Amino acid sequence: MDSSQWKSKLSILRILLFSLSVVSLLIGAGGATAHYLRWPKPTPPPPPAPLPISGEWTPCASEMQQCNFSGTKQVRFGANGIYNYGTFTGGVLCANSIFDDPINGMVKHCDYADIIGPTPTPTPKLIQTLGNRAHPIGWLLGMLFLLLALLPQPRELAASLKSLIGLKTAFFLFWILFFVVSHLWNFRAAAWNGDGLFDESANDLGYLKTNIIGHPYQAAWYHGIITRETLFHYYVWGFLKLFGFNILSYEAALFCIWLATFVFTLLLADLFFRSYVVTSVTALVFNFLPFAFIYTFVGYRYPITTLFCVASVYFLHLGFRRASYLALSLGGISAGLCLASSIPGKQYVLALMIAAPLYAVFYWNSLKRTSLWSSLAVIVYSFLAAATPILFYIIFNWALYRYYEGTYLHQFFSAVRGTPAPNNLQYYLTGLWKSFFAVQYGPRLLFPDFLPIPLPYYWLLLPGFALALWQKRFEVVLLATLPVVGVFVSGGPAVEQRLLLAIPFWIILMTFPFAGLLKLRPWPGVQIVLCIVSALVLLDGLGPSIRYLYAKTKSPFSIGYFAQQEVAVSRFLTHVVAGQEHPGPPHLEHDEFNRIEGIAAPSYDCFICEGDAFSIIHLFLHDYDGDKILSFCAGLPFSAVMTEQEVWNANKNAVAAYAPTSKDLKLIWERDVKTERIISMFQSLRDLGTEDSISFSFGGRLRTFYVLNIPNRHIRQFQKHARALPATPEGPHPEFGPLPESAATTMFEGGKGTENGEFDSPTGIAVDASGNILVADTNNGRIEKFSPTGTFLSIIGTKGSGHGQLGEPNGIAIDRAGNIYVAEAGNQRVQKLSPDGSFIAEWKGTQLGFYGPRRIAIGPDDSVYVVDQGHNQIVKFSSEGQVLAAWGGKGNGDGQFNDPTSVAVDPATNNVYVADPLNKRVQVFNENGNFLSKWPVPE
Repeated sequence: MDSSQWKSKLSILRILLFSLSVVSLLIGAGGATAHYLRWPKPTPPPPPAPLPISGEWTPCASEMQQCNFSGTKQVRFGANGIYNYGTFTGGVLCANSIFDDPINGMVKHCDYADIIGPTPTPTPKLIQTLGNRAHPIGWLLGMLFLLLALLPQPRELAASLKSLIGLKTAFFLFWILFFVVSHLWNFRAAAWNGDGLFDESANDLGYLKTNIIGHPYQAAWYHGIITRETLFHYYVWGFLKLFGFNILSYEAALFCIWLATFVFTLLLADLFFRSYVVTSVTALVFNFLPFAFIYTFVGYRYPITTLFCVASVYFLHLGFRRASYLALSLGGISAGLCLASSIPGKQYVLALMIAAPLYAVFYWNSLKRTSLWSSLAVIVYSFLAAATPILFYIIFNWALYRYYEGTYLHQFFSAVRGTPAPNNLQYYLTGLWKSFFAVQYGPRLLFPDFLPIPLPYYWLLLPGFALALWQKRFEVVLLATLPVVGVFVSGGPAVEQRLLLAIPFWIILMTFPFAGLLKLRPWPGVQIVLCIVSALVLLDGLGPSIRYLYAKTKSPFSIGYFAQQEVAVSRFLTHVVAGQEHPGPPHLEHDEFNRIEGIAAPSYDCFICEGDAFSIIHLFLHDYDGDKILSFCAGLPFSAVMTEQEVWNANKNAVAAYAPTSKDLKLIWERDVKTERIISMFQSLRDLGTEDSISFSFGGRLRTFYVLNIPNRHIRQFQKHARALPATPEGPHPEFGPLPESAATTMFEGGKGTENGEFDSPTGIAVDASGNILVADTNNGRIEKFSPTGTFLSIIGTKGSGHGQLGEPNGIAIDRAGNIYVAEAGNQRVQKLSPDGSFIAEWKGTQLGFYGPRRIAIGPDDSVYVVDQGHNQIVKFSSEGQVLAAWGGKGNGDGQFNDPTSVAVDPATNNVYVADPLNKRVQVFNENGNFLSKWPVPE
């Protein structure tokens, strides 16, 4: 086959592949539209008035914060009694963009409450489900088909691969090996040894587990006060699935990102200067710059933006230099992914938008070439293909996407307009100066005692800046400058993450003088002198940098924000929560971010009050409902941000809010000055349980924890006594009498309360085959079981809507096998429980559902009859939950009801008797619901 035939076939194939790329992206765009029309919006839309609720409104979140809850709730948004309402499942952002603004000019908040009536979780329609899948698949296929369409001919591709065999490849492999070896030097003694984790990295990993895993693909999610892009998280997720959900796997993923950034920086230097000397200088400065070195292992999502940015610049230059559409396409795709990866990606897009017209001005003659416009078309299409998911997120979530940066810009422009001190323009200028030149500066979290750019390097950077402008490398100058502008506008906080994008371009600028020196061959004397001076400047910067890094590799605790102690205590306490009451020393484990496998479920629930409970312990306890466990100290690190009184309040609130299950309760305090008096106060309740102490040693520090174990039978009494503790831990220790020999026996004494044997509006009662009495304790959301003599035996269920939990239990009935049937007015269902109270099944009634089920009766054939009071009907079930019949309807005719209240079955005749009090009668039916007679009830 000759070359013309090859070109013809390739041309047809390219057109086909490009068409497939366009179609795929359109499918992805349609999928994104279907996804966003449902996913972040309320379902159904907010009604003008609230739905009927049960219980009280629960405060949830302030404006622009996430309101999280389980199940489907009614949520109100507003202030001062003026609200908009919506129904949501799992949570919602409290924002005008979701609810509309109910009251202009005021800070608003969200509350949620349970809804009366059936509230099934909304199920996505078929088109929405397909959209969720088409969204990422169309996007990925669109980029793949595009790259395949632009692949060179087989001969060219083979020649390109063959050209990789040579001295230059060996040169680059040497520097890659140098990077790996130098970064792993003294690894076990360094702060990044697999036992430390940056708190913000833990936050990102928790975000991965909460928002990425188990959710449809989305380019970003609003999280707290910021939109977090997800590209980095999907990349990390792949690493964790391959190598284990642990810190070392996470650091390996970060290492690969920064290694790739290093390689593309060298490739860009080689492309610009074609000099082994200049590229080697680039490699040395990059490798030993403390800012870059430390961030190799810190990560979170910003370094991947730097990688895509450098890769894009390299491919764009390569594509224009070699007239390669494939390289230009890779440059465009990398630019799109850069935008999609984190906030600084917008700085790269801005740099391209500024650089493009500058190039047009200086190279205006090239605008007449058709090839230039086709190249630009390839770049733009490739960019849009890669950026499609994030662009659709922005379209559908514009207010959320711009909120975080908009806040900084608003404050900055207020300062420009003359805001008085302390937040005036001087504040911003001072913050910028300190970021780069203060010897000690706290906002440089990971290297507060070292400058981002060592001072000697400015002798190279400033001339490089001028040379780059002279040579019209506008994008390099812009990318070295725009991140600095970002730091200036933000006022200085979070310095590192805002400057990461600039690192490769600072280094490229430093190499411009070296490249210029190599061109001074006509003046060898001048060249030698200037080369010696430049080498001395380089060594003056490299020396302190290497010494600084070497010192950081000699102790795991050399960088405090690699929180070694936090990781150790998180590993230790995770094992306690998982069921190992006295675990061994903490150490790296294969899947330490996930629930521990191979351990039986613990017999206790845990509350933990831990001194440095930042994001890391929340990550480790994520799979155990860490928010609930750590609510004992309000989810906060008490040593850093809480007073003793705040710890005390959080302890008491968590104990009071705890809903007892069938498990014991384990309370854990880390011993500290702030907790000693609190522990002493709770020790006054130790007669209700047992005391314990656990501890471990890590890094020469002994961590000790006081443990109070409360057995299940004493939890409610413990809660009652805890509520009686004084308002402050400084108060006198209360005197509690000794625990009676049979503290849980009340002999039907009753009384209103939540303790064993106490009631709050009991409404139903039944007797089992052994003569035990079961009482529906309605407002306490439970069933209490007593012996025939009135001795309290046990509690069945807890307040809630889950399986085995109870919401306003009313009627109770027991069949011949001892199974218990409970009508729940709050949850609009009937639950079937085993004799010991374990969940068997739930019944939702007819197609109408239940609306206030009240009483239950069991027929001689074990048929179950339920009074559905709200629907004015009786529903008959088989013992397996099949609806056999339903009859009634609102009215006063025969067979109709007006708020029926009770039902009974004659075991001899199977006749059904229904109390119909508002109609002043009892009606009699046969087992199929046919009306037989009625008995008037006299006044």
